Amino acid sequence: MRKRQSIVAFLVSGTLLLISIYLLETKSQSSLLPRSYHLNENIASTSLQKKKENVPFFQGEVFIPKEISYKVKIRKNRTGLQMLSSLYDQLPSVRATYSSVSPYLDDFIKKLKEDLVVRGVTTDPWDLARKWANPNAVVPENAPGLGDVLAALSTAPIIEAGICTKGLKLKVLLTLEGNQKALFKPIRCTRDKIIPSKGPDRHNAEIVAFHLGRLLGNRMVPMAAGRLVSVREELWSVAVPKLAETFYTNENEEACFYGVCHYCKKMNPVCATKGFLEGVVILWFPDHLPLNKTLHPWRFGKSGKLAKWETDTTYCTRVLRGDQSPQILDFVDQSVFDFLIQNDMRYHAVYIQGAPNSSLVPMDNGKSLGDPNIDRMDRLAPLLQCCRIRQATYERLILLSGGGISRALRELLALDPVAPVLTEAHLSAMDRRVTHILAALSACREKEGGWEGVLY
Repeated sequence: MRKRQSIVAFLVSGTLLLISIYLLETKSQSSLLPRSYHLNENIASTSLQKKKENVPFFQGEVFIPKEISYKVKIRKNRTGLQMLSSLYDQLPSVRATYSSVSPYLDDFIKKLKEDLVVRGVTTDPWDLARKWANPNAVVPENAPGLGDVLAALSTAPIIEAGICTKGLKLKVLLTLEGNQKALFKPIRCTRDKIIPSKGPDRHNAEIVAFHLGRLLGNRMVPMAAGRLVSVREELWSVAVPKLAETFYTNENEEACFYGVCHYCKKMNPVCATKGFLEGVVILWFPDHLPLNKTLHPWRFGKSGKLAKWETDTTYCTRVLRGDQSPQILDFVDQSVFDFLIQNDMRYHAVYIQGAPNSSLVPMDNGKSLGDPNIDRMDRLAPLLQCCRIRQATYERLILLSGGGISRALRELLALDPVAPVLTEAHLSAMDRRVTHILAALSACREKEGGWEGVLY
């Protein structure tokens, strides 16, 4: 008996010794890793002191305002984002300066809403949209008749449901009455679901993107409106043969389809609920504005490799010496836009073919609004590295500060057929991100010694 007890004691003590050695080695190795890399583990388990009010849970290449309980993949510290430290230094004073809604906001919202609610301006909304479209805007600043165009996207009879050869995810190419092309993206997840970067598109992000573009003065964002469609009567019955082959009736007697695309699989269909399917309808760009694309200078590297902008604080000077120099302010405006919606997919720069002064076209915004609890600060790289922005954009950001952007979006999106389009968590995140952008601009002003050279 004593011999057996001695053996057990020896085994226990040996096990404890091995565990102690392992923990010491782990601690030693983890201390060599940059702080942001630790966030690849469960953030909720990170040992941090109790936070005071308005103090973020984590502040670095991502900004996390509160403790969360799921994994977040974050790249290591990148030397190309050194301006972030200056941004965070400016954040407290910027919060204090822009803590209330602008007194001019209500009039601004009223003008935008008037374009949406007034109907009967035109009997041919497609022709009006074609006349509006030019290489710098698809919607004019004052747009009477916009309500007619968006209403037509939501209600016009569907003549044909075809296959869209562009993109990798499920979408349907619609032909609406009046021979107007449009894209239909179906709902893939609930409004409040947290979506990882490699997850499904968020259809409502396209609706948000259009209205956000108008708020920021970026009038090249494609027009989009929510729509409820009868899968059986409005899609299946008019589907082209190859698309029709992907439709079927499930065990609940609901019509389903999985479409034709790179990632379209029968195991991952979309199905009607009580006969109807929610989605977004996006107006096709007119034929007189053919689109072209080139690689975005601030795209992410492939296979996990760091892109040049991620390691070079002077990367903007390279862009300014290249062919894309005339569009540098467009890239900055687009970074503001993408940061606000946290767009995860901006690999190409899209513009109007044959128009040298074309504005960039923010196409395909479904990879946005994944997580309201996280701000990926690298989306602001063009602004942080170039330290320049259009004065009109800067003034618009001030107008939308202090809770203004959530207030404006809440009112505009309430008019969409599939409202509520956005959760309160995502609206609050927009307010937070506007403050971050203004802090970045404040850091640029300090770096340049004033606004000259920053505002254009």
